[in-house]
Amino acid sequence: MGSLRHRVRAAALQALFEIDQTTHPVDAVVTRISADEMFNSEGDAFFQRLVRGAWHNRETIDGVIERVAPSWPLHQMPGVDKAVLRIALFEILLDTASDKAPVKAVINEAVELAKHYGSDSSSRFVNGVLSTIVNKPED
Repeated sequence: MGSLRHRVRAAALQALFEIDQTTHPVDAVVTRISADEMFNSEGDAFFQRLVRGAWHNRETIDGVIERVAPSWPLHQMPGVDKAVLRIALFEILLDTASDKAPVKAVINEAVELAKHYGSDSSSRFVNGVLSTIVNKPED
């Protein structure tokens, strides 16, 4: 399941990046990428849950990012970093699925995605934001 989840998160990153940077409809992007990836039913369900969950909850998620990283306005944040954070924060804070990944695994995956697809500083930034959120006591 580990490598399937990694592939799904990478595809979700691609989908969210595209949806955020273009006017392409969510359903069209999800359908196309899902068909290209040919996930099994479990992978496809996880992909749909991540993309739709992160996108439809982006106002809530973006509010969390803005509180933790006020020196990085979302409109100035690199698209990859934003997409990685939205996926991870959806999984950590909002995903209610019974097969939810442990927080540590979600953070590790997010850092790996940022390392692979982002800039030189993306992985440190993503790790810093997620660690702050996870270790911060609730107000």
